[in-house]
Amino acid sequence: PIPRTLYKKRVTVVGYGAVGSCLVRYLVTMGADVTVVRRRDWTSATVGGDNDNNPHDITHDSIRKSNSLSEALPGTQVLFLACPLTNETFHCINQDTISLLPKGALVVNIARGGLVEYNAMLEALRSGAVGGYASDVGIGHAEKPSEPWDPDDPISKLPHTLFTPHVGGYSDYAYTIMAQRIVDAIENVIQGKPPPVWVNRPEK
Repeated sequence: PIPRTLYKKRVTVVGYGAVGSCLVRYLVTMGADVTVVRRRDWTSATVGGDNDNNPHDITHDSIRKSNSLSEALPGTQVLFLACPLTNETFHCINQDTISLLPKGALVVNIARGGLVEYNAMLEALRSGAVGGYASDVGIGHAEKPSEPWDPDDPISKLPHTLFTPHVGGYSDYAYTIMAQRIVDAIENVIQGKPPPVWVNRPEK
């Protein structure tokens, strides 16, 4: 098959934190037509994303902004999941939300397996409603842990799925940054300051 490009594709990114905002920067650079779904109000968004220390710049004029998954999914050709797993986002990709995607859309999960409901995705892949599912974090199954994901599961055997064991970001640089951020977070908390990266930051 001929490889497909992201250029001019309708891409939706769910989550605009440290990972999501960095991903958006690259997608815009590659010429994708990007929509970002963010749970917080957009008026409070920093240019680099929800992580105030994110150094990447991206003008908000380069992306479409949304607070609603149901609003963003119609027309989405490639869907990236880059948001935290919370009570609100658990199984946010399910039979109802998958039905909003155009037939053959691709779904990439770089966040948490529990964002995607297993039975809905399995059915969508078998029917062709979803053209492919790639995940570094497994998938939300009722009886199995999402990580490490079962390589012998029926969904793993489909030709248009790709699972990696949460190693998509591993590199010498990544290990160095992770260690430094852990130290920075501990030092901030000891000093009575909020950690630089705060996933469950209370709403203001």
